[in-house]
This record gives sequence, structure tokens and C-alpha cells, in this order.
Amino acid sequence: MGSPQPIAVLFVCLGNHCRSPAAHAVASEHAERRGIDFITFDSAGTGGAHVGDLPHLSTQGEGRRRGYQVDHRGRRIHPDDFAWFDLIIAMDELNIEDLGRLRGDTDQRTSVHVHAEPEQIHLLRRWDPYAMPGDENLADPWGKAENAYKEMYDQIERCVPPLLDHLIGMANGITS
Repeated sequence: MGSPQPIAVLFVCLGNHCRSPAAHAVASEHAERRGIDFITFDSAGTGGAHVGDLPHLSTQGEGRRRGYQVDHRGRRIHPDDFAWFDLIIAMDELNIEDLGRLRGDTDQRTSVHVHAEPEQIHLLRRWDPYAMPGDENLADPWGKAENAYKEMYDQIERCVPPLLDHLIGMANGITS
């Protein structure tokens, strides 16, 4: 079998200040540990309140305690992102609604992965083995106690390994 096809993944939350930069950091680190070099990750927000900012201090601190470098500068999603990224992974249903409104009805992807993964936009907790119907949102920890950031990372860390397995399957033309 040939080399895996490159895949680009964008994590999205409202402000690109807590959840999406945390998911970006966790996925990047886990991919590096597994020697996966054909997947690129980025993150963005649907709102612009934290453009140019480092992630929330609690997001950075909890990430550091777990061995992640969480230093992404906040950015707002750009219209070109819908053509560039193979998968856009949202943190909650409100993000999904915003992304659908921003993208419109047309799937703009041109990569080979459009056939392997017909849906571009997904919830991160699709890959959480503990998520139950009605519990697919990754709660926003902003403005909450430190424990909320720990729970956020716990959920992200459960999602990332099965997500990486899915992406490897996509890159090899196999979907789960």
C-alpha cells in the first residue's frame, strides 16, 4: 500500500480560547507520539473575541500538567477553511449550527477524502466511548472552576485516540 493521503483537521469552538486549542494540542501530541506525520491540525473560533490571544490560562495550565504545549494563538474561522480542511470538528451543537450557517449548503472540499468521509463537520464527542445520546457536547469550561478544565481534558483525551484511528483509516481509504 502507498503512502497515506495527507489529512487536514480543524477543531472549532466559539472563541478558540479553551476547548478547540486544547483539542488541537492533544491531537497534535498524540499524533506525534504515534509517529503520524500525514495529519495536520489547527483550531479556530466561530466568534472573534479572542483573535490573537493565547488560550485561557486554565487551558494552558491543565494542558501543561498533562504534557501538552497549548500555545495556539486564537483565530476566527475563515471561509477558505471549508475548502482546505478535510474534517472540521466542533465542540458542541451551537458550533455545528454556526459552522453550517458560515459554510452554507455546499461542501467545498476538493481532496480525495470527500469520498472516504462524506460529512465534513462532526462533533468531537462522536469519538468519545462514554458519550451517550443527548450528551455529545463538550461543555465550555470558560468562567467555571478549575475542575471544569480537568473534565474538558478528560473528555478530549478519550476522543483523540479513536479519532486518530478514524483519520488513519481515512488516509488509507478505509472508513469506520
